[in-house]
Amino acid sequence: MRSITASAALLNCVFLVAHSLPLSADSLPDRRSVNVSGRGEVATTPDRARISMQVETTKLDLRAAQDQVSRIVRDYLASVKALGIAEADISTAGLSIQPQYEYSAKGGRKFLGYQLTRGIEIVVRDLDKIGDVLLKATTAGINKVSDPQLESSKAEALTREALAKAAEDARAKAKVLSDALGVKLGTVHTLNANAEYMPPPMAQKARFSVMASADAAPESGNEALGFSAGQIRYSASVNADFDLIAP
Repeated sequence: MRSITASAALLNCVFLVAHSLPLSADSLPDRRSVNVSGRGEVATTPDRARISMQVETTKLDLRAAQDQVSRIVRDYLASVKALGIAEADISTAGLSIQPQYEYSAKGGRKFLGYQLTRGIEIVVRDLDKIGDVLLKATTAGINKVSDPQLESSKAEALTREALAKAAEDARAKAKVLSDALGVKLGTVHTLNANAEYMPPPMAQKARFSVMASADAAPESGNEALGFSAGQIRYSASVNADFDLIAP
């Protein structure tokens, strides 16, 4: 009786081990799938712009450099506030002070002065005032101005809309393929998505820069600088892997 019980226990143990082992690759059913990419895009007119600029000067006397830069910043801020730019949309936190030297071939160096740089960032919520904001910068003495970065206050919603369009595009492509193959389209197995922002074409920025030096004095700053906002685009792409189900 004891030997029979031991044999039964051994058989049970072997069964449990065999049952717990994973199926081999040969015994697994083949998974049928189709991998497709989709793309979606949403265009909109920008409703605000972010402008970064700097005042930079180099002087032997640090106090003189600070006084000059501070005066330029004060004058400029007063002029843009008069245009209706809110205090909350102005940032002047960036400040850099660097000693400048001229090095000779013999290894010596000559002190040239202190280079002081003050950064300003302004959010313009009325695009009709971009040209005036930039013109007043050059008038005040600000010597470094970046191209306006056009934005939409609805960026998050537009990005989601572009993602939805990309997903719909991917499913439509997968459906075409499954119908052509005579199988049913199943659920999505894996999905990778990516979204990006596309500013207006560079041609508009080039025109902006060229006309900034024109001698004519049109009615508005935007006309003087040849500024046209155009449209910005939010695009998205997805890569999806769908199951295919045999009929």
